[in-house]
Amino acid sequence: MTVVNVNKVRRCALYARLSVTKEESVSITRQLQSCRRYAQARGWEVVGEFIDDGVSATANRPEDRKGWTTLLEAEGFDAVVIWKVDRLARRVLDFLHADEALQQRGAGLVAVEDPIDMTSPQGRAFAVMLAVFGEMEAEAIRARVRAARAQLLKDGRWAGGGIPYGYLSAANPDGPGRVLVKDPERLRWLTEAVMMALNGATVYAVTKWLTDEGAPLPNGGRNKRTPGNVEWNYHTVDRLLRNPILAGMTPRNPGRGRNAKDVDPFAVVRDESGTPVASESLAVITVSEFTALQNTLNSQESPQVRKRRDRVTTSPFLSRVARCDACDVYMCRGTNQKRPVIYCPKCKQTLSRTTLDPYLVERLHAERGSEPLAAATVQDCWDAAGADELAKREVLLTQLESLRIRRGVVGRYFDEERVLLRWRPSLVSAGTCRTATTDS
Repeated sequence: MTVVNVNKVRRCALYARLSVTKEESVSITRQLQSCRRYAQARGWEVVGEFIDDGVSATANRPEDRKGWTTLLEAEGFDAVVIWKVDRLARRVLDFLHADEALQQRGAGLVAVEDPIDMTSPQGRAFAVMLAVFGEMEAEAIRARVRAARAQLLKDGRWAGGGIPYGYLSAANPDGPGRVLVKDPERLRWLTEAVMMALNGATVYAVTKWLTDEGAPLPNGGRNKRTPGNVEWNYHTVDRLLRNPILAGMTPRNPGRGRNAKDVDPFAVVRDESGTPVASESLAVITVSEFTALQNTLNSQESPQVRKRRDRVTTSPFLSRVARCDACDVYMCRGTNQKRPVIYCPKCKQTLSRTTLDPYLVERLHAERGSEPLAAATVQDCWDAAGADELAKREVLLTQLESLRIRRGVVGRYFDEERVLLRWRPSLVSAGTCRTATTDS
């Protein structure tokens, strides 16, 4: 590992990160301002500024963040200036990996607010201790949140999160906080949908019925992406039918988990004897009926249960190409409200191909178009493929080392941060051009 002398530093890069903007948080702008003043005081030239806004350090390793990755790909700096150690990492292992990546290229790490200087051995040792305390602090915060939530559930209050369809959040009549109550406007739609599923209707059939009948959508009754669109989503209905609130039970951790396999519909609040605590005032079916409903849903196939004539053919361009970053399985191609998507068969995360495919093609042309391929270039082979999607897929695979998709914020438009793309390191690729064929 190379040790960098702070006295020899002449040029530096600035890095700032923020998970969520809060009143007590230090904004990206303020972080960069502090870093600039620090560099100016030392007479260092700032050669670049890199940010990761809205990115959690606990959930995302530095090497998986776009801003940090772009920083490592840059040239011409001797040190990286950050505001505090926890802006880079919240876990010791992540911090050490990030520092090692800088040391391998002969650069050091400097924190403005923490009394450390990673350009010296003593500074690195102290920084590791700060990283340890940062990890302990993050765990302490999680423990306090879990304890507070457990107390709210014990008191029968609403602990926050997404409000289930067919319910409302109301002021607690027996004390502080809020509680769930049935939503009279949407309750009849919820009850009918559950009865249909209990009687054997598939999730797709229930989804189609809700759309055809004009049932109001969750969160205001309109599709925010397509104003005026009242089409229901298959996965929305599937989650609705798997929510234990239908039987008056309270999930221990409501909401969407990172992995669907970790979301157990029977992981609910229980009493001392282990019996689920159920509120009759919230239930639309009994606990036994909810169990039967889950068995019925588990016995059905996913979206392919729909009739073949109703399925939409999608491009094979990304067939067995992208993997779910959380589940490490290939993502499948399908449709969501008649628009092409790829989705994880385990955790059910989806990503629109309407924006993903052009994004990948643009990066392939810009970053690998001039790479040699089969006595030509990647761009030449791509052009020769014409409209043949399988041929284009082969060209992409010759350059691709890995393509992983991670979960994003529900309801957001295309987010480049979700796409973890790595090209093959070799500049020489093997393969043959496959020209597109047309019917004569």
